Amino acid sequence: MKILVTYAIPQEKVEFSFFTSTIVYCQTGIGKVNATLSVYEAVTRHRPDLILNIGTAGSLKHEIGSIVVCGKFIDRDMEKCKEFGVTYMYYFAEELARIPLLSGWNIECICNTGDSFVTEAYHDADAYDMEAFAIAAVSKSQAIPLLSVKYITDKIGENSIKHWEDKLSDANAGLEKFIQDKKFEIIYPAG
Repeated sequence: MKILVTYAIPQEKVEFSFFTSTIVYCQTGIGKVNATLSVYEAVTRHRPDLILNIGTAGSLKHEIGSIVVCGKFIDRDMEKCKEFGVTYMYYFAEELARIPLLSGWNIECICNTGDSFVTEAYHDADAYDMEAFAIAAVSKSQAIPLLSVKYITDKIGENSIKHWEDKLSDANAGLEKFIQDKKFEIIYPAG
């Protein structure tokens, strides 16, 4: 089976050399438009069976250094227009329930996405980023399960941008260890 691993910037890329599955990487760039275009192109070219979004995020709920697994995605920009019937939320519980390895995982964490770096938050979310909702939209449109694993680099409102920059290398090491510990190669055995 084929897994598309998405990440925004080179510093967030985790090498998956230990996987027995076919891994395809997709650097999305920063922001929803860049993520939509790059992930859609990668999906149409490679037709993955799973999209694994990895990267960094800010949080109000979780401590720096925490890792959250998100299965719900909200677009904080579009949420303001929900009374007009705009899609602003995706949830992947049904799709992820079909992956046996993930059956005991808590995928209830919410990733809140918008086109700006959050310095104060008014939403109830576990993680705040700038790409995941766009990836979720492409995933839903193509009927591909999405799992998002985020390393919390900063507390929203506490010099977030500086903390994010300082924690990029810690995030990379933390995400790699998390993925290795979860033994993702079991999701889709080779062959």
